[in-house]
Amino acid sequence: MHIVGLKIRGFRGVRSADVALGRHAVLVGPNNSGKTTIIEALALLFGRDRLVRRLTEHDFHGSAPDEAARILCIATVTGFTPNDPHHHSSWFNPERGVEKWFSPAAKTLSATPDALHTDLAVQIGFAARFDLDELEAETIRFFVDDEATLGDPFAEDAHLRTIHTKALQELGFFLVPASRTWDRWISFSSELFRRVVATRGDMPAQVVRAERQRLWTPPDGARLEDQPGLSEIVSAANDELRALMASAPRLQLRLTATDSDSVLEAVVPHFAQGAGPTLPSLRQGTGLVSLQSLLLLMQFGKARAETGQSFVLAVEEPELHIQPSQQKRLVNRLNALCNQTIVTTHSPIVAAMFPAPDTLFIETREGVLSAKPLMDTVPAQPTNHQQHLLYAWRQKLVAALMHECVLIPEGVSDVAWLETLQTALELQQDWHDAGDGASLLSTFVGVVPTIDAKIADTFALVGAVHARPCILVDGDNDGRGYFDAVKTSNPPPSCVVFWPQGWAMEQAISWIAGADEAAMLTALGAALGVHFPDRQALALHLLTQKSYAPTHESAAVTLMASSACRARAAQLLNALCAVLRDPANANTPLFMRIPADSTAAMHVFRFAPP
Repeated sequence: MHIVGLKIRGFRGVRSADVALGRHAVLVGPNNSGKTTIIEALALLFGRDRLVRRLTEHDFHGSAPDEAARILCIATVTGFTPNDPHHHSSWFNPERGVEKWFSPAAKTLSATPDALHTDLAVQIGFAARFDLDELEAETIRFFVDDEATLGDPFAEDAHLRTIHTKALQELGFFLVPASRTWDRWISFSSELFRRVVATRGDMPAQVVRAERQRLWTPPDGARLEDQPGLSEIVSAANDELRALMASAPRLQLRLTATDSDSVLEAVVPHFAQGAGPTLPSLRQGTGLVSLQSLLLLMQFGKARAETGQSFVLAVEEPELHIQPSQQKRLVNRLNALCNQTIVTTHSPIVAAMFPAPDTLFIETREGVLSAKPLMDTVPAQPTNHQQHLLYAWRQKLVAALMHECVLIPEGVSDVAWLETLQTALELQQDWHDAGDGASLLSTFVGVVPTIDAKIADTFALVGAVHARPCILVDGDNDGRGYFDAVKTSNPPPSCVVFWPQGWAMEQAISWIAGADEAAMLTALGAALGVHFPDRQALALHLLTQKSYAPTHESAAVTLMASSACRARAAQLLNALCAVLRDPANANTPLFMRIPADSTAAMHVFRFAPP
């Protein structure tokens, strides 16, 4: 079984959301975009009661719930084997859920099966309201008959069929939260560990009883209360007790409470390194501690698979404390072993391991959460440009899409220049470079690589996912043609930036060098092995080196060694950042608005160096 759809209303920062989920989905987006809200909504719907945290006012949208405020989450579950409701009494019967039929292609539901709606499905709901007198949230989980006629689940005339625990156990939903630095996952203090042991049927009862007996009655010479230093204290306490109580108990010291639970809870996981002594997990690196929960869940998933049960795993940030090679192996293993995985991440490496249709970009604007796939369907024969973006450059694409704005320049060399300038500038900053001396471009603007000047194709892909795509083009006829190709898009680019007439990115680099021209022409000539009589000669040489990364890096490092060039570079990058982030209100002398090309939805600028 697996979850194919999730609807959220009034939960935390999300006023409404409708998310379609594949068998293995990765949720990406900036902080506060709503990724964790999706995971926690699934936990409310499918998590065991004692593992779901208590709701407060802040879980209701707006944080100030009144009597009418409701949290409502509805999930659609499918993947029943066999595809017949009569074989699943925990889910379908007059006291349980209503059978529905799901279309994998259209992602819609029907009350009856047909050629399109072929997969048996059921819908589960979770609702909460806040009691203003008791100051606590009341919650219910129930089967959803019909979304359109659901009404208020807390209404007196609402006739809801509650969900049997067995149904949730059959689905097998488990959550690994981002905060997993606890060092005792693999011990009996962990509820999950006890469940894994119970599933395996391997509770070590005989060993526990023997250890319990040993702790009850330590052998002579091994009792703590008989040891020097302690014996005097214990003896004095016993004398006082006998003076106060006729039948005073004798004080003894034991390592645990000596009952079975205490013995089990005293177990601490250790790890051995070679032939030396074992070390408790608390003393291990965070990577090993973080992996414990996932290693344990794999064992639980294996036990469920052996009995033909479903296993749905939600993991927040699997990359935490793990090196990239381990990230890849871990995520691939989870995807291979689980019926369904739902992963949140800030790592382009992890996100790039999922197919484009399963890579969901999460964004919340004015309370409405959207989850857009990188591409709904990858063509059977993708173009050369699509192959680069979706395969060779997927990490760069995903990383760029996580930013507030996305910039699509005319070519790969533009991306290289922007990245090397930014890096070289940051490496030269000092304690006073928190304002104009530092560049904010890389913080707020992601840059997507483009080959063969396929700006229109790149814009179509990015615009389908991101709300604020922008373009940067050269100041020539080709640049104008790229602009004409995208300006009629719906919606058009939020911002378009032209270099001056006859300019490309290389002329902008030459302009930066002009802040300390004589010194920079000499220094760049020495670094690049070419004599530059003037800035024009520098620009022409850089144009011949468009695809040569060492030239980009050497030139950027040389330029940023000059304080005057650093100031000019920061001025350019910050001005570019300003017009891309807020083109309607941007006010910078370096970029001149072009009223003839601008519209209410699209703002066009040209670089205008003084």
